[in-house]
Amino acid sequence: MKRDEPQDALSQTDASVPDVVPGPNWRRIALICALPAAVTLAWLIAVVVGDQLGRVAEHWEATVTMIFGSFLAGSSPEGGGAVAFPIFTKVLETPAAVARTFSLSIQAVGMTVASAVMLLTARTIEWRAFLVAFPLGTAGFMAGLFVLGDPDTLFWDFRVSAAFAKVTFTITLAAMAYLMFVMLRSPDKGEDRCPIWNRRVGFGLAGAAFIGGAITSLTGTGVNVMLFLFIVLMAGLHPRVGVPTSILTMAALSIVGFIVLALVHGQFDLGFNAAGEIISVGDRVADPPLDASRTDVLGFWLAAVPVVVWGAPLGTWVVHVLRERRLIMFVGLLALIEVMTTVIFLDDLRSNRALLAYFIGGLVLALVGVRVLRRYRRELLGFPPGPSPGLQP
Repeated sequence: MKRDEPQDALSQTDASVPDVVPGPNWRRIALICALPAAVTLAWLIAVVVGDQLGRVAEHWEATVTMIFGSFLAGSSPEGGGAVAFPIFTKVLETPAAVARTFSLSIQAVGMTVASAVMLLTARTIEWRAFLVAFPLGTAGFMAGLFVLGDPDTLFWDFRVSAAFAKVTFTITLAAMAYLMFVMLRSPDKGEDRCPIWNRRVGFGLAGAAFIGGAITSLTGTGVNVMLFLFIVLMAGLHPRVGVPTSILTMAALSIVGFIVLALVHGQFDLGFNAAGEIISVGDRVADPPLDASRTDVLGFWLAAVPVVVWGAPLGTWVVHVLRERRLIMFVGLLALIEVMTTVIFLDDLRSNRALLAYFIGGLVLALVGVRVLRRYRRELLGFPPGPSPGLQP
C-alpha cells in the first residue's frame, strides 16, 4: 500500500528533491496553534486565580526538563517519561513513584494535545492496534500497580527496585534503536495498515500491550515502546504509522494513570505545614513531613503544563515533515541517546553487579531477539511466505 507522504529523497532519481514536505498550510497551522493556546490560557487563569505562580516558580526544574521531554513525547514512541523519569530520579533526587506519577500526569496533557494535532493533520493511525493495545495496556497497568506497587503508601511506591524498572525500559529502547538502524538498510520500510490481521497478531499485540502497561506502572511510559516494537517489527507497519499509533495509545493510558494516581489516589491533594513541608497526601499522613522540592507532584505538573502543550505538538509536526529515512534515523537516534544516558547516569549499574549482569544479558537478548523475530516473524504470526506483506526479513 502506498503512503500519502512523499518517498525518501535517497530513493528518488532526482537527488535534489528536499527532504521535507513542501507547502505549509497556514490555515491548518493556525488551527493547530489554537489548541495549545487555549490550554495555556486556561492554565494561566487557573494559576493566577489559585495564587499558584510562586509554586510554579519554585519548580522551574520541571519546566526545563520538559522542554526536551515534551518534544520527545510528541515526536517518538518513547514518551516524555523517558526524559522525566531519569532526570527526576537521578538529577533532582525525586522518589521514583513521584517521578512516575508526574510523567503520566504531564503526558496526559502534552501527549493528548499532540494526539489532537495528529488527528487534525490526518496522520495515518492503525486503529485496530489502538483498540487492542489501549484496553490491554490498561489491564497491564492496573495489574502492575497492584502487583508491583503498594497502594497504602503515600505515592503508591514500588515493591521492586526502581533501578530494575529503569533498566528494563532501557533494554526495550535499545531493541527499538537497533530495529531502526536495521531498517535503514532495508528497501521495504513497511505498510500503512497491518496487511494480515489474524488471531496470532491479535494475541501478540495483546501480550506486548499488557507487558508495556506493566512497565508503564513503574516508569510512566512503556506501552508505547512495546506497541511500536510489535507493530513495526512483527506486524510490518511503517514507522510513520507506528509513531502516531503509539503516541495516541500512550496518551490514552496516561489519562488513565492521571485519574488513578493523581486524582483517585489523591497524589495531587497535598497538605502543607507552616514550613512548606508536605504533611499529607490524600488521606494519608506523611510522617515525617516530606521535602516539597522533591515530592510536590502537583507543583511539578503546574510548572510543566505550559511547556508541554507547545513542545509536544512541535515534536509531532517535526516528525510529520520528515521523510522516511530521516524519520527512521530520528527515532532510532532518540532511543540510542536514552540508552546511553542510562549507562552514564544510572549509578546502580556500577554498584550493583546483579543489575549490571541483568542489563548486559538483557541487552544481548534484545538485540539478538530483534534479528530473530524480524527473520521469522511470518512463521510466528502465520503470514504467508513471499515478498509481501510488510517488512522484508
